Amino acid sequence: MTRTALFAALLAPAIALAAPPPEADGFRSPPLADALAAGQQTLAREAKPAKAGAITPLALTVEDVGDPDTFGKAVKWLGLVSINMTLTDNCSPVAGEPALENCIELAPAPAPTPINAPDLASITLPGRSAESLLCHWQTPIVSYSLANYTGAPAQYSFRLTPTYRFESEVLDDPALINPATGLPFGGSLSTSLTSVNRFGTLQPDEYEVQYESGTRMCIGGVLSQRSLVQQWGLTEAQARRFFRRPITIVMGLSGNTRLVDGASINFGTRFVGD
Repeated sequence: MTRTALFAALLAPAIALAAPPPEADGFRSPPLADALAAGQQTLAREAKPAKAGAITPLALTVEDVGDPDTFGKAVKWLGLVSINMTLTDNCSPVAGEPALENCIELAPAPAPTPINAPDLASITLPGRSAESLLCHWQTPIVSYSLANYTGAPAQYSFRLTPTYRFESEVLDDPALINPATGLPFGGSLSTSLTSVNRFGTLQPDEYEVQYESGTRMCIGGVLSQRSLVQQWGLTEAQARRFFRRPITIVMGLSGNTRLVDGASINFGTRFVGD
């Protein structure tokens, strides 16, 4: 037996073991050489350099897209906070019924009734829940009645502003000064979103019922890494660390009413981030 014949005889079992088995309907997988060639072509395509002048997210600027910090990122669902309040002439419990939660008694007409409830509900986001942006979907569902029993034309008002307090250990630094107050942040900063603001004139004995509902969605965000630097005076490093630590969001309500006979108030806010 020649060397060539001997080598072929020794190699035949290995070739038989490496050969793919026949598949259904008489179809066979491509030979090993074809598979290797196809793999090499795929690698060549993946290794092909990007076209000259292609824009990557790292190269984008505010002038390019308006918000390069979030460009191309997926939206993360972060949580929901909801507040409820009742305005009535008597918050005392009624026999056989549960006590009214978050109830404010209305002042006798035509005196105004102030609303100042900063701690109605809260949620805490774990650190790194978002990278650079907290966005909101805020929806009020509010019904209220107006009545003028003063005997003369009178002005009514119904003003509600949901408030948001963001608590973070990053804001505990006494050297950090809140530009809104001129004092140290003390661990938190507060802001607000769109309010319900209605006013007008009621004639004597006039009575009407109003309903408010609508959603305000994120544009610049309720809070962002950029706003922490440009609006609140944090350094870039402090703003990045703010999003890497837990953030507690406390929701409240402020405002005032006049000639309001009663109201049922709900503000729900869903947060998302990048």
